[in-house]
Amino acid sequence: MTTRGEGMGAARVREKGFSKDADKLVRRLSLVALLLSRGGQPVSAEQIRGRVEGYPTMTEDAFKRRFYEDRTELARLGIEIAAEQTAEGGDLYRLPADAYYLAPVELTQEELTALAACLAVLEERFSYSQPLRLALLSLAQGRPELLAEAAAPALTVLPEAGPDAGAAALPKLQAAIVDRKTVRFDYFAISRDETLTRCVDPYGLQLVAGEWYLVGRCHRRAALRTFRLSRFRSRVTHGTRAPHDFDVPPDFDLSALRDRPPWQLAEARDRALIQVSPALAWWVEAHWAHCGTITPQDDDGLVYETAYAEARPLLSWVLGMADDAQVLRPSALRSQAAQQLRRLHAALDAPPGLARPIPSAAPPSKKRRAPADWRVEVDRYTRLTALATYLLQRCPGDDEVLLDVAEIRAALGIDGDQLRADVRLLNLVNFGGDGALLYAEYAGPRRLRVLCDLAGDPFKRPSRLAPLQADTLLLAIELVGSQLPTASGATLAGAATKLRAARSATAPTLITSDLLPPDDQVLNAVNEAIKRHRLLAIEYWAEGTDRVSVRTVEPYLLLRNRGEWYYVCWCRTAHGTRVFRVATTKQARLLDDTFAPRADIELDLYRREGIPTTGSYAPTSALVWYSPTVRRWIAERQPVQDLADGSCLAAQPYVDESWLVHHLLRFGEQARLLEPPAAVTALLAAVERMLADYEPA
Repeated sequence: MTTRGEGMGAARVREKGFSKDADKLVRRLSLVALLLSRGGQPVSAEQIRGRVEGYPTMTEDAFKRRFYEDRTELARLGIEIAAEQTAEGGDLYRLPADAYYLAPVELTQEELTALAACLAVLEERFSYSQPLRLALLSLAQGRPELLAEAAAPALTVLPEAGPDAGAAALPKLQAAIVDRKTVRFDYFAISRDETLTRCVDPYGLQLVAGEWYLVGRCHRRAALRTFRLSRFRSRVTHGTRAPHDFDVPPDFDLSALRDRPPWQLAEARDRALIQVSPALAWWVEAHWAHCGTITPQDDDGLVYETAYAEARPLLSWVLGMADDAQVLRPSALRSQAAQQLRRLHAALDAPPGLARPIPSAAPPSKKRRAPADWRVEVDRYTRLTALATYLLQRCPGDDEVLLDVAEIRAALGIDGDQLRADVRLLNLVNFGGDGALLYAEYAGPRRLRVLCDLAGDPFKRPSRLAPLQADTLLLAIELVGSQLPTASGATLAGAATKLRAARSATAPTLITSDLLPPDDQVLNAVNEAIKRHRLLAIEYWAEGTDRVSVRTVEPYLLLRNRGEWYYVCWCRTAHGTRVFRVATTKQARLLDDTFAPRADIELDLYRREGIPTTGSYAPTSALVWYSPTVRRWIAERQPVQDLADGSCLAAQPYVDESWLVHHLLRFGEQARLLEPPAAVTALLAAVERMLADYEPA
């Protein structure tokens, strides 16, 4: 075993198998350890050059260049090394404790438990599991048992569509955002039906309805653009070999892109007034008031005013409400709505006249990706400091300690290869510049022998959260919301406020967005009913109909799927398991009566797969023709039968005929219902009623 000072010479030769990146990490860890060991007192450049791993073998110019790079990279992780000049003109450097160590976030035990419950909900299905776990380990002051105490609550989140929907590009893109590296990839522009090579300066990532989007400056368009990762058609590569390629504009704000409806994804060009009937006034007010203004009417309806950039998505939303909504102005937008309805009416009256089908090709086989292919890791420096802190907190003074390898891996969320590589690298670090040593070696496959020789102080306390860790914590809170049945509704909101205050001043690079923000009253009532086993009385709107049913339910599980909240219940009215959407729950009221949880309620399927979309859930199917204009969007989400003219046929499962009518109205004349005949008649009748509103006799 290495003893104190052995192998710790300043000019140590890099071991076989270590890369230049490993040299950088050893150098930066040694630099931070030296400065921390001085207790905030300044250290000269000469002392740094003589005592920090790697610097002594460099020329003067190389040392200045590498020292500047190391300080810059550490600053990007939130570790600012202060510089000052002596009276003689020399340079001094210091690292105050508050510039490195985790600031007191002052989380309550309830807040820490709620954050740990977020980890329990997300960890097995979240690309950012590792930075989330390491951030929580720091907040728990290196005590993973505090995280393990939080049992998985009666809540599940399916935040991502999975690696096949683009998440495989996340690790490379996240690293490029951190390193400010331009990226290059082939991208399918669905609106133009062409694949082009894009060169993009990546600014941030957004998760919307289970899909990841890259936000950045597109070189081809010389403007800010958003790219859906599931439409990437190649692997992501760097645009140059330079360390950094761009700076994010100071006025860029990723959070400004949050909660935008489809008609507000670009600069607004006009404002629309939409009349909404009393039947849907509550729904528009509850879920769309954030992107427009509401004017109540005497009949309990309302007039909704909203800015819009594109007419197509706004008209799709309005037409989807059928005769419960109509465009009042501008006149051009109203005329466009009427024109779409006239064309759809003519199409429904005319014989189909479909082009010949194209034989379907066998779908390409997809290689199953390992989890490591799509999970984002923290930067290596952060991972190493987390490991050093974990080992030092378990090392009793100058004595040796044997630690369980499986426990280390579980606590830090790393695999066996990562742990072995990190242990080898930490053994090379000079922890303080005076022969201080942290040494570890494997004692068989299941144990790690650790010796801490004078290395206890600098890295024993957790370091401040890296920007990615803070962003991941806030993203996890946004995904889960304040709806943990294990805690009060304000618990995570309070933790988020404290975390934002402790975060470094750099702009966030991760956000999520719900296009339909859930009604807090409904979610809070469901949350409380799950937590206290209380019955819930709900008024539930069957979307696409004028029916509102009154039910008494036993809620068991909150579920967020495809960006929306649902709750799984035993419905006493229907005498069976039912899933209800929060956005279409008009009211939810807690009853005084409680219920005993039923042992036969199967929740595992919902935890794994989310809301059922199979034929057994919607046994009735309609045959729909889609035009070449929208065919690409339809094919992106369901199987289609392509036709020779570029259009397609698709089977649309549905439960309720009225829902099907409202769903197809969103497409206007771009979708034509072919069968069943009764549904065609219902759609034609809805179009005629709407035309009567737009074109009164």
